[in-house]
Formats: sequence, C-alpha cells, structure tokens
Amino acid sequence: MERLAAVDWFTIIAAICFWMALVWTQHLDRGFPRWLSWSAWPCLALWIAAQNFTEGPGLVLALGAAPAFLFALWLWAYGFRRFLATDLIPAPLRYLEMLSATGPLVAATAWIWSRYDRTFAGFPDPLATLTTVHFAITFGVLPLAMAASERPLARCRWRDLGLWLYVAGAPATALCFALRTDPLRPGAVEVAAAVVFAAGFLLWAAFMPVRRGPWPYVCLVPGFLLGVGYTAAHAFGWDYLTIPQMAAVHGSLNLLGALLLAAQAPAFDDVAAPTPDLDTPVEGGDRATATFADTHRVVVGAWSPEAFARVKEALLGYRFYPEQVMVRRTQFEDEGRPVRVGDRLGLGLFVPNLPGLPPLMLPAIVEVDVVEAGAESVTLGYVTTRRHYGRGVWRAEVKREGEELVLAVSYHVRPSRWFVWCGLPVYRCFQLAAFRAGADNLRRLAA
Repeated sequence: MERLAAVDWFTIIAAICFWMALVWTQHLDRGFPRWLSWSAWPCLALWIAAQNFTEGPGLVLALGAAPAFLFALWLWAYGFRRFLATDLIPAPLRYLEMLSATGPLVAATAWIWSRYDRTFAGFPDPLATLTTVHFAITFGVLPLAMAASERPLARCRWRDLGLWLYVAGAPATALCFALRTDPLRPGAVEVAAAVVFAAGFLLWAAFMPVRRGPWPYVCLVPGFLLGVGYTAAHAFGWDYLTIPQMAAVHGSLNLLGALLLAAQAPAFDDVAAPTPDLDTPVEGGDRATATFADTHRVVVGAWSPEAFARVKEALLGYRFYPEQVMVRRTQFEDEGRPVRVGDRLGLGLFVPNLPGLPPLMLPAIVEVDVVEAGAESVTLGYVTTRRHYGRGVWRAEVKREGEELVLAVSYHVRPSRWFVWCGLPVYRCFQLAAFRAGADNLRRLAA
C-alpha cells in the first residue's frame, strides 16, 4: 500500500496522454513503420515501471522516457517528407504540416528534459508535465489532423487565413511564455498571441464542412476559449480555474477533440509525382551562373535497330530514370499522344530517408523544349519552371557512332529551394548517382 500511495498518478496519466498523442499521430500516415507502432505501448510500460522504482526525477527516468524521442524523430521525418513532397500545394497547409512534424519532436525533447529535473522552459512541475502534453496535442496531433482534414476540400480563403493564424500563433504563444523570466505571470503579449492562436483554429473550424459529426469541434472550441481565458486571467489578475481544474477540463477537451478530429480525417496517401502544371512560368536560369554544369558521355550498348528502338521509346517517354530514382507524370501520356515541344512533366526525385521510412521526394514541374527523333539519333530536352527545386536546362541525346549507341547528357542547374542549399553536397551526390542510374537503365534496354 505504501508503494501504491507513493505513485505519481498525475504524471502517469499525463504520460499515457502524451504517448496516446504520439501513437494516434501515426494513424494519419500510411505505411508508418509497424515496429514503431508495436513498440509504443511496451515502451510506455517500461517508463511507468521506471517511474515507480526510482526515487524521483533524474537520469534513469530521463533515459526511460528516451523512446519518446525515437518515435518523434520518425514522425518528424515523415512530416518533413510530406513537406518536401507537397511543395506545390498552398503555403499555409504546407507550413501547418511542418508544424505538426516539429511539434512531436519538441514535445518529446521537453518530456525527457522534464523527467530529468521536473522543469521545462521555466515551468516547474506540474506545469512542466502539462506543457509537454500540450505541445504533443496542439503542435502535433491537432495540426496534422487539420491538414489531413483540409486535403480533400476545395480551397477557401477564410480557412487559409485560419491556418496562417494557427501556424503563426501556436509557436508565438509558446515562445512568449518560454522567454519570460516568470512564465507563470504572462503579460499582454502572451494574451495577444493566445488570442491569435485560438482565433486561427476557430476561424478554420467555422468554415469547415461538418461531415462526420460536430463532436471534435464541440470539444475543441471550448477548449481553446478556456486556454485564452486562463492566459488573460493570469495576466490581468482575474479569478479563474485552478491548474488541476484546467488540466482536467481544458486538457481533456483538447485531447479528446484532437483525437476525434484525427479519427475522422483521411490518412495521408503515399507521395506521388505531381500533376503536370500548365500555368507556372518557365524559368531556366543561366549556365554562366549555374551551381552545377555537367556534360556526360557514355556508351550504352552496341548498335542495332532493335536496341535503338527500345532506347528511343524510353527516352521520348521520359523513362530515362528507373522508378526507384525518379517518378514522373506526363502531359502527353495523360492526353494519350506522343511527346511534343511545350509539354509539361511532373517529376519527383527520391532521396533516402531514415531507416524504415520511404524516401524523401523533391517534386518539380518542367517543360519539354527539344524533341528530335531520327533513324539513328533521338534527343529530348526540358527547361525548368518556377515549380522546381532548381533553375536549369537538361538535354539527353542517344545516337549511333560507328557500331555503338552513345548517350550524351548535358545540363546546368542552380538550386532554388532553401532545403536544397542546406543539403547541397547530398543533393550533388544524388544528382550524379541519378545520372549513373539513368545510364544503366538505358544499357539494360539496349542489351
């Protein structure tokens, strides 16, 4: 009985809510590694055991909470994959997804930190524990469920505005509290940030069609209003609910509402090549200012009319790269005809991800500007549009030279996205590897 009386039930309930948020977030991503799903609850049981057989916060308890960081890291990698693959969708939705990917990572870090010394960002326990769970919900499950719910719908400028307010207000509210010397005494700035944060969700919810019942909003709307009231009450000295009451009412409403919204939302499908966009302006850049400008020449096989015909068909269909390197969707195939100058291609270049996760995909739209097909030579070329991770031009020619089929590829490119500049050596490595894979692909066709 003494051991039972010493159990910190508040912390254990908070841990269950936190892990539930992490596990439920996995529901919204198809193909999430099964071994992470299977190990989630055993890891929670391990942590609860550590909680009850240690003398208090410290290194052992922090190490027991460490699996939460592993789950969150994989969730972040999935979110970053979505963020890259959806480069062509509206900006507020993309950044909402990025917030949902970053939230669990921050929350897991906060959980481990708070298990070590019972504080986080100036908050003492129990606020440190509550803040951790709050991060997992409002920065993790809820924005991901909002983004998934938004996907099948036609765009609405009022919902877009709500998403922008949410994306700006959520981290602003957290940072304002975290940067205060005494986070338990918020000021007008924190109140304003909390109002923007809540207004973003309320505006988005007001223009959402209710398809499978209003219950998520019945929970979340009063939950957000209670959060604003709590911040304002502490800033202006008003009487309000106590922390235990807020944890029971505000926390329960937010958790239940977020999980219900996630249960209603469709899971994200696997990434695919983007639809060829016909309106984006062409922007090919200049070879003189290109970051990379290469010319490659390799023999792909012995000449024969049959081998050339196979290579020609692949090149004119832009099946130069194997599917594990790049996926594509073409305007000419959608319209059931051969390629011609002016056609658009939707491309997706794959880059390896964390172990057990599908690869990252860099989407792009290009426009064909060269199509030449003869009896012994074939050329295909394209120029990039603004919806591309680089600015440049690409040309590939296969022709007969004596008794050999020779491939010549030339291109120049300058990165146009911040994430490519951040990973420039990695991008260069896979750029060259992609060419080698393409050349090997043509060799197999010519054999």
